[in-house]
Amino acid sequence: MVTLATPADLADRLGRDLTAVEDRQAPVLLDDATSVILDRFPQYLTAPTAVSKKVCCAMVLRVLRNPNGLRQESIDDYSFTVDSSRSSGEIYLTEAEVDELRPIRTSSFSIVPGAPVVSP
Repeated sequence: MVTLATPADLADRLGRDLTAVEDRQAPVLLDDATSVILDRFPQYLTAPTAVSKKVCCAMVLRVLRNPNGLRQESIDDYSFTVDSSRSSGEIYLTEAEVDELRPIRTSSFSIVPGAPVVSP
């Protein structure tokens, strides 16, 4: 399967080399993130962009940076909270990422390539 980003792209965004565990997980997580993006925005299969690469990496980095899905952690009388919707290491798109991936409309209507010309 073609992925929208590579492990090297992840390392660039992390600012360091991937650990052995991250390096092993990265290809699978990138495949998962690519699938989530392409299910919703299939145009990126044939025309990936810098934005689609950025979003794909962001989705994977959320899991790599917080593999336990922690949402809150305290020190005194130690306690922690696991974000139940993310505790399984789920790959997901945020609303902001969906907005980034959504094509920009420049007018209220679009011209459809290959549509028949109608003469008045």
